[in-house]
Formats: sequence, structure tokens, C-alpha cells
Amino acid sequence: MALRWSPQEARLFQLFAVGLHGKSYPPGEEGIRRCFRDLRGVQLDPLPVLGRNHDLVIQARVDGTHPGQFLDLVHRERIGFEYWDKVLCAIPIAEFPYFRALMAAGGNRWKQRREERLSREHPGAVEAVYEAVREHGPLSGAELRKLSVAQGVHRAWKATRAANGALEVLWNRGRLSVAYRVHYRRYFDLTERVIPKELLSRPVPSLEDFQEHLLLKRVEMVGLLPAGGDAEVWAFLRSARKERLPERLVAEGKLSLVQVEGIRTPFYAPPDAARRLAEAERLPLADRARFLAPLDSLLWGRGVLKKLWGFEYAWEVYKRPADRKWGYYVLPVLFHDRFVARFDGRFDAKTKTLHVLGYWEEPNGLPLGHPAIQEAFQRFLHFLAGERIAFPSGLTA
Repeated sequence: MALRWSPQEARLFQLFAVGLHGKSYPPGEEGIRRCFRDLRGVQLDPLPVLGRNHDLVIQARVDGTHPGQFLDLVHRERIGFEYWDKVLCAIPIAEFPYFRALMAAGGNRWKQRREERLSREHPGAVEAVYEAVREHGPLSGAELRKLSVAQGVHRAWKATRAANGALEVLWNRGRLSVAYRVHYRRYFDLTERVIPKELLSRPVPSLEDFQEHLLLKRVEMVGLLPAGGDAEVWAFLRSARKERLPERLVAEGKLSLVQVEGIRTPFYAPPDAARRLAEAERLPLADRARFLAPLDSLLWGRGVLKKLWGFEYAWEVYKRPADRKWGYYVLPVLFHDRFVARFDGRFDAKTKTLHVLGYWEEPNGLPLGHPAIQEAFQRFLHFLAGERIAFPSGLTA
């Protein structure tokens, strides 16, 4: 029998599930470690407008962090690895054995097609790059260019070299792993030199076992996974949905089914969802506004966001300027259990100025001058290591 919740209960539960309610992390690196463990993964994105997406995910939950700190810690301490989850994510290192099943199956299908094309156009490039990494240690495309390894022209979604394509293929297959990044450039090494031996020694699970692990993990990551629609949040799990794996896990008691008042589509939730909701209801909501990353796990299901939260959001960075409704890099603003505003901004590292290009209050939201909003901007400025804020009115603070 499905749990029946009000929209308010569902929102509170989802906030609790994604670490935006009921969690208090210590500042800095220890907070990052704990938060990363709880989130089960963080989506990566290269655009550094206000710090990159993964940095923004962390700053919404952990004080005293700065852009670049999260991935540096992930690789320096080997607390995580980079691979496909919903898309490209940093994933806690303990989960590596499960993802070897996806690697063995070929990883991302688009990358598989690229591998086939690369093999036709540049036979031998993949093994040449593998041997170069084996001999020289962690390499990026820049070092392979200096070594003159696999430098034939290869076109994918942009012009590149065969060596770069080969690095992607080897990583997609799990033969190479990201050892570290320098200015976001990936350096790849043999997987056995990156991943702890005790994790590599474990048996590779079946693809069926991996699908179950990934589905249960995805539900944990978003709190409420819609049974229909929102294809993006079901990435790498579409076959599981087609084969009715979620229904089987509900029948086995490994998932709960939640029906939210006023929303036709039911949701999958962790098996102890009722207990977690009760715990969330005992805790007061923090009186602080939070700026969310554009690819925060709370925002993965855009259909859910609109139906459950009454908030319509699209990340417009890939739209033409004329087609944008709000702006290039707009961040949602969360306060208590509602979205109260959104703002567009950019950070000028030379002048250490955060430029707020626009601020739009939601209906019954919070104005720019509200103390909670101003305090949030000051925290955000500290995150960016900035010194001043230029608001739309031209005033600075």
C-alpha cells in the first residue's frame, strides 16, 4: 500500500533526503567528506561562472568551502572516483566495485559508438595511448601531444585528436581512471594505480545486480523518484524501468511507494521513508537562504520540481541569449521549504567582485533586501573569496 503524503510532507522529506534539512556539517574539508558520503554522488560540470556546479552543490550544505576544493579532496584522499551515474559524477570510492559492471558492459552507449568510430578511423590509437599511460604515469591530452602519441584528427561533438578520444574510451571501459585534475584538466592513470587494491579485488557484479544497486542509490540521491516522466533523472536506468524492476523492489520491501496529494504520478522512496519523514518533522527548518547549484540533485527531476514545488526552472546556459527567460547562469534560492527567488550572476576574480546581474523574487518569496538573502550573499561572497558585491541597483556591499 502506498504512503499518502501532503505536498508539504513530500517537500520536507525531499529536503531531508538531499541534505538540505536536518544536516549540520562542520566547515571545510571534514564537512565536505561527510556531505559527499551522504549525497552518494555529485554531478560534475566544467563551467566556472560562480564556481563549478559540484562546488556549488557543496557550498549549499557546507560552510567554509571554496571553488576547486571538492574535487581536489576527492582525488587527493581517494574518497571518490569519476564515472557515469546520472551523467558524469564524482562517486564515493566504496561504490567502485558496483560500477565495474557498467564498465564491463561498455559504459556510456554514446562513448561506445565513439569507440567504434575511433577504431575504424584510427586503428591502434587506443592501445598506443594505454601503453603511453602505462609507461609514463598520469597523462592528459596535452602530454600525449608532446609525446606525439595518436595525434590524428578525430571529430566527435567537436574537433579533437585521436589521443583524446582514446583516453575517453579507456576511461569509459574502466581501464583508466582519473588520477587528479589540474585547472579541471583530467590526468588519467591505469585504474589499478588509482583505485585501492581491496576494491579491485572484489568480484565484478552482474549487470542486473548493478541496476538494482543504481536504482536504490538514485532513489536515495533524490529522495523521491517519479514513477513516470522525468527521463533525465532515470539516466542509465531506463531498462530497469522498462523491465519493471521498481515494482519488484516495492513488492520486496526494498522501496516504498508514495502518493502525493494533487499529483497523479506516484514516487519511489527509500523503504523507511515514513520513519525518515517523522524524523524530518521533529527538526526545525534552518533560518537561512541557500543558493542551489543548477544541477543540484534536488533539481534533477524538473517535472517534479514544477508539480511538487511550484517552481519552474531551466538552466539556460546552452540557449541563445535571445531565447533566455532569466539569464546565463541563474541559481535558485531556497528558504525553509520553498523557492523564494532566483538570481543571475558572475564573479570577476581580478576585482574580486560578485556581480548580481538580476534578482527575481518568486510569488510570496523574499526580496533582495531581506536579511536572510543579504546574509546568504555574504556567505556566497566568502565562498568565492571575493571582497564586494555589485547588486543590480549599482550599489555595492
